[in-house]
Formats: sequence, structure tokens, C-alpha cells
Amino acid sequence: MNNPISSGGALPQVLICDDDQTFHLAVKYSLKGRFQCRSAMNGDEALAIVRNHPIDLILLDVQMRTPDEGLRYLPRLKEADEDLAIIMSSGLSDFKTVKEALKLGATDYVPKDFDPNELMLTLERALERRSLLQRNEQINFEAQTSQSRYPMVGTTPEMLALRKKIEKFRQSNANVLILGETGTGKEVVARQLRRTFPDGTLMPFVAVDSSTIQGSTAESHLFGHEKGAFTGADKTTKGIFEEANGGIVYFDEVANMSLEIQAKLLRVLQEKEITRMGSARVIPLEFRVVCATNRDLDEMVKAGLFKDDLVQRLNVLPIELPPLRDRREDIPALVAHFIQKENLGNLTFNEEALKTLQDYSWPGNIRELGNLVSYVLAMTEGSEVEVSDLPPKIRDSARNRARAPNDTAVIPGSPMDGDFYSKVAEFEKKILAHEYQVQQGNVSQLALALGMDRSHLYAKLREYGIHTARTQKPQSK
Repeated sequence: MNNPISSGGALPQVLICDDDQTFHLAVKYSLKGRFQCRSAMNGDEALAIVRNHPIDLILLDVQMRTPDEGLRYLPRLKEADEDLAIIMSSGLSDFKTVKEALKLGATDYVPKDFDPNELMLTLERALERRSLLQRNEQINFEAQTSQSRYPMVGTTPEMLALRKKIEKFRQSNANVLILGETGTGKEVVARQLRRTFPDGTLMPFVAVDSSTIQGSTAESHLFGHEKGAFTGADKTTKGIFEEANGGIVYFDEVANMSLEIQAKLLRVLQEKEITRMGSARVIPLEFRVVCATNRDLDEMVKAGLFKDDLVQRLNVLPIELPPLRDRREDIPALVAHFIQKENLGNLTFNEEALKTLQDYSWPGNIRELGNLVSYVLAMTEGSEVEVSDLPPKIRDSARNRARAPNDTAVIPGSPMDGDFYSKVAEFEKKILAHEYQVQQGNVSQLALALGMDRSHLYAKLREYGIHTARTQKPQSK
């Protein structure tokens, strides 16, 4: 029998939650070499472990400090990690309790006097079911985004976590703030937050470029107008909030919104009603606001450029998109997607060309990659794209990055001969470490002081081992 493998590729992580130490020892002995086991004596300990460590499966006792503690904590554990497989255990054969546990999200049930082989089979079935559900979720998600020019393609941990967050946020009506550099796919994510109505249609989605809402037409744009409300108003027109009633209003680059328009948006968010120009009738509305920006709104608040109370209204559910340079492993899958979109399935990038793309920094992110693939496919005559087919900018930049750690071709005889890039890296690390201390660990202030994008800064801090709450990974015991 093959060893079961968790979604992370190592031995599956099993949490035994039971107040009986003998049961812990029996399970650990039965699973030795096949599963990695952790222990919790009650529901509170189990919750703390699930929130701070990657757990694939829980063996959860029904009776601990109270007769129904396991049942009470089951929903809370699923809320902490919806992909968690939970198998109930009990010394009592109570069909009613088993049925209730299954309704609450448990995968299966094992008795306390288990047979080791049966226990192993039960755990393996639960993990197989979990893996199948995760795969189906990924297929469904990719199918929903497959028509997009800049899709949510990828299997890196960052992308898997992003998909899970989007699925959770889709079920909410709270406002969402999407943060990310230009070209990372912010509008694609915003569109994924739409739910489907019972008749199969998607809820309305109205996208707005925030910088265009200005001047004398701003109020009409936002709230609509009645016929004759102003010169040229020859018909009644709905504004963006009415158009989005029952759905989502998406404000792209919300940081470009003027303070005057911010005040109007804040009022609508507070009251959830509008009045068209030229009318006194109040129209109640139901909509969700999703905003996107590549700027630090907290810093804009400090500079007096953005309203703090509006940030609080918008940033209820935050989503931060990673830049492409932080998930280079996804580049081959993205290239394959763009080739498919061009209906040129017979063309491929050879291994060296893909490696060159992965060595490039992609300041324009997925948008830049998509444009590059379109250009290369149009210019390539053969069936295989080689490094020589790539633009010089890509080749040169990637070559410099690839040779940087051990470059010896600097200036022969110079003081930094053969060690130029390592000295630059050492100098950069010292600057970051010094400024990090000066800013007392405030990464937003550090990014502002250095003129760096926060996502890029976080990547640099991780690279040099300067740990923040975000870069520090929890250590397994």
C-alpha cells in the first residue's frame, strides 16, 4: 500500500483531538510512518493548532470536557479551514450523534476500539475525498476565468490561497479592497466575486475607472438623471449604482478618486440610497462595492489625499495579489493559457525559453507576459519558440539576473572583481535592515521612505531574512 500524500507533498498532517492519552498513543502507533501526528486535548487547543499549522485531517472526539464538545467545535474548525477533513471518534455507538456530525461537515466516523487497518483506510478515503474536492474546485475556478485575457492560472501556494479567499469572499456582501501592482489581474478577481442567481444568470457588474468621475458630469455618472435635469439631458438615465443594483460596483484605481467624489461615495455607502439629478425621489439600492488600487491608501490618508472613514468602509475584506516575480513557477502555465487563447496549440516554448521568462522580473506582471506571448507568437515562424525569438530586453534582463549571484565578468583587476553582485546585495541588505529599524518595523513607512512597492519590498525582506509578521512563516513543532 502506497503512503498517502498530503496536498503539500509531504506526509499528511493529522491532528488527534481527544482527552484520552491512551487513545493518542494508540493512533500514533497505528499511523507511524504513514502520517505525521499532532495532539490536542480539547477543542480550544485544536483550534489554535489549525489556525497556525497546516493540518490535513482531524480525528475529533465527540466527548471531552462536555458530552458534545466535539460537535460544538466541529463547525468552528471547518470555519478555520474549510478544506479540513474531520473524522469523529467516540466510545459510544450513537447513530444520532454520527448523523449530526455528518450534517455539520464531518467526513466519517471511527470507534475508539478501532481496527488499525480500518483506521488507515478511513483516513486515506478522507484524504482522497479532500483531494478530489480541491481539484474540482480548482477546475471550476479555472473554467470561470478561462475566458479572461489575464486569468487566475497557477498552482503556487499564493494562488491556491487566493482562490480559497475568493471563494469565501464570494459568499459575503461586504465590501472588498483589492491591492496589487499594475497588471496583476485585479479586475479579474473582482469579477470572480459575482454570485449566480437561481435562474443561472450572473449578478450585475459595473466597472468604473475612478479617474473619469470628475467635473460637471460626476453626479450624473454616479446617480443618474431625469429627463430635462440639465441642458442636453434628453432622456432619463440610470447612474452606476442603479445599474449595479443587486450586484457589484467595481472602482478601478480608487486612489485616483478626488476628495469630493470620495465624500459622495462615502454617503452612498452609509445610506445605500441615491437621488437622481432633477428628482426628489429617494431610490433604495442593494449593491456591493469592490475597489482596486496599486497605491498605499493608509499613506494617502496620512498625506490628506484620501478619507480615512472611506478606507474603513472599503477595506472590510482585503485581497492582496502577488506580483508575477513572486510566483515565477506559474509562468509556464500562464504561457500555455495565452497560447491556447491565440488558438495556436501547436506552438510551444522550449525549456530554455521558459527558463528565460522565469528569470525576467516582469514589472508589468501578467499583462506584460500576455503581450509578450502575443508578440512572440506573431513573429515566430517555426513550431517552437526559442530564446533567440524573445525580445532583447527580456533576454538581457533575464541573463543579468541569472548570472548575478556568481558573476565574475565585471572589471578585471577592480576591487570588486568577481564579487560585484554579492557586494551590491550585501549593501542592499544593510540599507533595508537599517531603515527597517529606523521605521520601527512599519513596512508601509519603509516602502514610502525607500520609494518601493510594498509587494516588492516584502519579497526583498524575505530574501534577506528580515522577518516581519507577514514574512515570518510559522515553524512546525
